[in-house]
Amino acid sequence: MICPRDGSETVIEEHGDAKVDTCPQCGGMFLHRGELNKVAEPIPGDLEFSTLDLDTFDHPDDRPPIPCPNCDNPQMDKVEFNIESGLILDYCGRCGGFWLDGDELDRINQEVRELNETAREIHDPAWLWVARLLSGITS
Repeated sequence: MICPRDGSETVIEEHGDAKVDTCPQCGGMFLHRGELNKVAEPIPGDLEFSTLDLDTFDHPDDRPPIPCPNCDNPQMDKVEFNIESGLILDYCGRCGGFWLDGDELDRINQEVRELNETAREIHDPAWLWVARLLSGITS
């Protein structure tokens, strides 16, 4: 596979549970459908679905559009990772793959860590607290 950013030949590297095409020059990587969930830090739910669902695929980005390195799509779409993160990824609507530029996996993982931390900080609903209290009284 050829890197769409600098034209280098990619190499296969292991990231999490996936083997992905990675550019040795710029650090970019191509993720086939389903691999974003495998290379990112664990989180409940589907990162790819939450990123693509209801997205307009029209976001300003400081990086120019690129062709898909995996198929014949001449221009990948711009999609915002997980809504309102400000992180714009390149997505191919034809093959379902993502191109992550060199720093974007780190930024995705930071966003996932923040989402996981927020989820831990949310208090249990009142009904769950009452149920736990009552089960403690009756046991």
